[in-house]
Amino acid sequence: MNLKLHTGSIAIAAVLTVLLPGCGESDGLLITDCVDKGNLHPVCGPQSPEDIAVVPGGEHLLLSESGSLGERPGRISLFDVNDESWHAIYPVAGGTARPETLQGDASCTEPPGAELSPLGTHLVQLDDGSWRYLVVNHGGREAVELFSLETSAAGAPSLQWRGCVFPADNTLMNDVVGLANGDVIYTRMFRPRDFMGQVRGMLGFISGDVWRWNKAGGVRLLPGTEGSLTNGIEISQNERFIFINQYMDKEVHKYDLSTEEVVGKAPVPNVDNSAWGPNGELWLASQSGDLSDYLACTKDEAVTCGMAFEIVALDPESMQSRVIFRHQGPPMGAATIATAHRDKVYLGSFLGDRLLVVPLSEFVQQP
Repeated sequence: MNLKLHTGSIAIAAVLTVLLPGCGESDGLLITDCVDKGNLHPVCGPQSPEDIAVVPGGEHLLLSESGSLGERPGRISLFDVNDESWHAIYPVAGGTARPETLQGDASCTEPPGAELSPLGTHLVQLDDGSWRYLVVNHGGREAVELFSLETSAAGAPSLQWRGCVFPADNTLMNDVVGLANGDVIYTRMFRPRDFMGQVRGMLGFISGDVWRWNKAGGVRLLPGTEGSLTNGIEISQNERFIFINQYMDKEVHKYDLSTEEVVGKAPVPNVDNSAWGPNGELWLASQSGDLSDYLACTKDEAVTCGMAFEIVALDPESMQSRVIFRHQGPPMGAATIATAHRDKVYLGSFLGDRLLVVPLSEFVQQP
């Protein structure tokens, strides 16, 4: 259950234990070894790889190694799909943007540096042909960091910081998408300064929404996007629709950016992040464990959790869905993202020390 308790998590967990009956410790959820289970192959070392993007060319993935909503630093790592090696590419020593290259808010002139604590990410090709990598950052400041992805035949891909976008006041973001024209759309999960703001969301009351930024006008609320713990977001290839994961509403909302209205809904429980699958379906990571599992797992977020999850494929036209993969226990649970690439699927989590690699053939294909 990717609720990612914010600062004061012990107190919040105590409140929820009182409010929600049946919340206790679950046995057998914590995984300390690193061994394959059948065709499920863990790659141990990356810390909480919460989101995953495929680098153009197909030889690498970008991993967002989460820092638990800013409670500790995280990093962006580059993962080689051929030998399963990885290394941090941000933060790294040196590398600051020149003022003339800044692309975000005019007031954002300094990179996040070692305090970077990433969460949701998105890789988008801009109208000029360049690649922009957007990263929700909770470390040192609440912002969407803008990076350019530099690729060449001579060396490994690298990131160059190009500025940031500051969200609306009283915002804790979760995920982000970008448009080719440079606009940025992000989800607000809850208002951190509101009394019991996160707890209200966890109990199913409205806590979040979706906002859009552009260079000329700044940020504005997209009407009709309110929900309970608004979480992951994805955008259609033609950039007309966004798909909003309303976590505690147990729904995915299809939103038309041209008319600014919800045009479809699908019931999918506890959806975290989403990515486009190989056949045009939207793949959703749905966490099916209960609150007691979550509380047991998050006592030590560095330890891998075996909490149950499903990967759900959603038809973006009909909004019909089907489960294509489900798992619980070793070698990894609590999946936040399933990214299909070539003949494999790479799954990340907001907990633990690993990435899970599964053959694409394990996922139920369309008849």
